[in-house]
Amino acid sequence: MIDKLAATGFLRMVPDGTYSPANSSIPERMNVIADEIEVLSSSVLGLTLGCARCHNHKYDPIPQRDYYRLGAILQAAYDPYDWLIPAAENPYKLKFSSRHLDIALESERQATVKFNAPIEAEIKRLEASLEARAKPLREKLLDERLAALPSSVKEDLKKMVATPEEKRSELQKYLAEKFQDTLKITTEDLGKRFEEFKPEMEKTQKAIDEQKKKLRPKPQIRALFDMGGEPSAAYLLRRGDAQTPGEPVQPGVPSVIRTGLTPYKIVPPSSNSESSGRRLALARWLVQPNHPLTARVMVNRIWMHHFGKGLVASPANFGHTGVPPSHPELLDWLATEFVRSGWSMKGMHRLIMTSTAYRQNSRFDPAVHQTDPDNVLLSRMPMRRMDAEALYDSMLKATGSFDPTPFGPPVDVEVKPEGEVVANGTKARWRRSIYVLQRRKTPVTMLEVFDLPPMSPNCIERRQSTVPTQALQMMNSDVLQEHSRYFAGRLIDEFGNDQEKQIQMLYLRVLSRPPTEQETNLAKSGIDELTKHWMAHLENEKNDAPIKSAAQWRALSDFCHALLSSAEFLYID
Repeated sequence: MIDKLAATGFLRMVPDGTYSPANSSIPERMNVIADEIEVLSSSVLGLTLGCARCHNHKYDPIPQRDYYRLGAILQAAYDPYDWLIPAAENPYKLKFSSRHLDIALESERQATVKFNAPIEAEIKRLEASLEARAKPLREKLLDERLAALPSSVKEDLKKMVATPEEKRSELQKYLAEKFQDTLKITTEDLGKRFEEFKPEMEKTQKAIDEQKKKLRPKPQIRALFDMGGEPSAAYLLRRGDAQTPGEPVQPGVPSVIRTGLTPYKIVPPSSNSESSGRRLALARWLVQPNHPLTARVMVNRIWMHHFGKGLVASPANFGHTGVPPSHPELLDWLATEFVRSGWSMKGMHRLIMTSTAYRQNSRFDPAVHQTDPDNVLLSRMPMRRMDAEALYDSMLKATGSFDPTPFGPPVDVEVKPEGEVVANGTKARWRRSIYVLQRRKTPVTMLEVFDLPPMSPNCIERRQSTVPTQALQMMNSDVLQEHSRYFAGRLIDEFGNDQEKQIQMLYLRVLSRPPTEQETNLAKSGIDELTKHWMAHLENEKNDAPIKSAAQWRALSDFCHALLSSAEFLYID
């Protein structure tokens, strides 16, 4: 079922703060659409269309009208005058629905409802008991807050609070929004104000949280879909300001790339379809075999993924201010092969990875460096550090700390006292980085230090930095030390005190190769020295643990830590 769904998720994942009525004004909604245009134009078209939002493009022949014509295509799903909230639930009880799509069969949906029914009933019972205790306290705290306000608004607010939401006047609705921080009283607020209420609140809330964990999640996905009916009219916004709309515009594509292509044409949908056909027409226009940009932009990104730099060094800008291709004939040939293979990304990866250029080593040759100092001609394979997520996952896999469980809720993060942000472990060890909860304010430290892209509309090109904090992170991270100790314990459990076998397996798992004889001898002597150091240290601590075995374990974990911090592990050669 999921495999057959159209891949619209990438158009749904831009920052969208319009879940609240206070943040859901027309300008905010237009900003979301602008982010969508940025994602589409930079990732698929390789054009800086965002420069035409307020005026005609200064460098490329893209008029401002074309920007809003492209926005009109998306407006069937992102209608600023008939908006859908981004949240799965509807905490503000708004009349419009959310941007989540049910994907379950009717039998699956019924099974989920049946499974959740008794759990939801228990949650309602607990919430009702908590609310019965909290209601008089909430009224008391509200009176205290209202008493602190100027008398000119106090009486109006009291009347507004006593009036049901659906019967409030425009003035009362305005007051409700303006004083929402004063009027909104959570159970946490009550716990802070009334000490006698806090223990009961925490106990009941804990019971509610435990019940919520038992709920089977609704079979939903984040998707972009047309809402049905005739979309609202789209306008050219003067200076890009949503408050000053100009003349209306029709859905369309950039005029600069229409030559030689089948025109953008909306096919009327069937009578039982809610689709406007606008985005489908755009998709068909984009994948025409002779489209001058789509295939080139895509193969350039795939090339950049493997070599660290695209044939066009500005992957999101194929316009006049972009960087000309270093190998234009190669770019054209790859694009035609991509189209000929049915737009197969797997086939393009295979073609590039089996090429002579990709299979070169990265060894530096002084003689070749004289003729190709910047490696533009790919006289050697560029050595590249693993991306942040690949590095994190490789560390888990090498140490045996990897939890392969697919799907499910994300793993939360924890801020350590010293400031390091780490992912929490599970009963089955640690999950892949893709399952770690991402928050803009608290990114996982190891991922952030190694250039994890920020959570903006889209990442045009990953930053590749080499800074001291990366080495310091690998050296001092409690997480890496914990994984190293776990890894050392596994090696001891597997091979006992056979140091040579421990070293052999350590190299195989971390560096994917056996150690040389010299490396084995150096590892043995290094581990022996570390063992002596730890024995002296543990003797001074005078704890009950067996000193020799504990020292051997700590010494081996230190060596594991050193190998995981090595350039050979961090870099792809």
